[in-house]
Amino acid sequence: MYKQPLFDFLLLGLLLFLIFDLTATTRPAAGKTIVVDREKLLTHLQFRSKSFDTGQLETTLETTLETTLETTLETTLETLSPEKRSALIESYVQEEALYRESLSFGLDVNDYVIRQRLIQKVEYLASAAQPQAQVNIEDFYEKNKDNYYIQPTLTFTHIFLNRENYESVESGKQAASTLLKEVVSEGVDLSGAMQFGDRFAFHKNYVGRTQDFVASHFGEGFARIVSEAETNNWFGPVESAYGFHLVLIRDNKEGRTPPLEEIIANVAYDSQQAASLRQTRNAINNIVQKYEVIVEF
Repeated sequence: MYKQPLFDFLLLGLLLFLIFDLTATTRPAAGKTIVVDREKLLTHLQFRSKSFDTGQLETTLETTLETTLETTLETTLETLSPEKRSALIESYVQEEALYRESLSFGLDVNDYVIRQRLIQKVEYLASAAQPQAQVNIEDFYEKNKDNYYIQPTLTFTHIFLNRENYESVESGKQAASTLLKEVVSEGVDLSGAMQFGDRFAFHKNYVGRTQDFVASHFGEGFARIVSEAETNNWFGPVESAYGFHLVLIRDNKEGRTPPLEEIIANVAYDSQQAASLRQTRNAINNIVQKYEVIVEF
């Protein structure tokens, strides 16, 4: 007596299944439809242009100097061959499908790389939204003079005697002193110095180097002595951790702060960058102020 109600129940379930299956095939589920239109292809082409061997895009970008990027991309899209346009569409569809699939898996959640990329975008938008900052170049220069100070520099050559070739420090110094007399008497210059001494671990000639740079090769004591020496006269021996040196200073430029007129282009750029950075920081602070911060630790 229960067969008829059971049959009716099964028939109703089958009917509902058929209705659901029919509507599912005629109306795709939300998020499963990828629409490819002109605007999306232009955007995709802009960011992925180098992935396609269109040839024409690079030529157009190089030769068309008076058109905008948008116009150039539109022209490129219009003149693509059917095969290349099909490849472009296929690339966009694949990228969009993989992007949506990654979102469906929640791969964007708790991903620090994606988090930083989004933060960078907001920072960029905050910066781009600010009007060009007004700066006073003279004031900026006066407040930041120390940043433009040019360090003293040395230009010199040296003749090196390796400490390991001598039984004692005294014998090494004596050999260097004897060689100094020979070098002075022969009037050896920078090029002639190459014929004397042992091979040094770094350079033979130093041109326009700061005292810090010289110290990194010879030591602080050596750098201090040569920075205070007279020019155009051989002197020594000057001791370093490696051995003994005879030194000829050719130029010893004092440190200086160049006048504004000499570096105005650099100062103008730096002042504008500093002002823009302040504006961006203020914009970011305004964003942060919108949120209530609760510290729990």
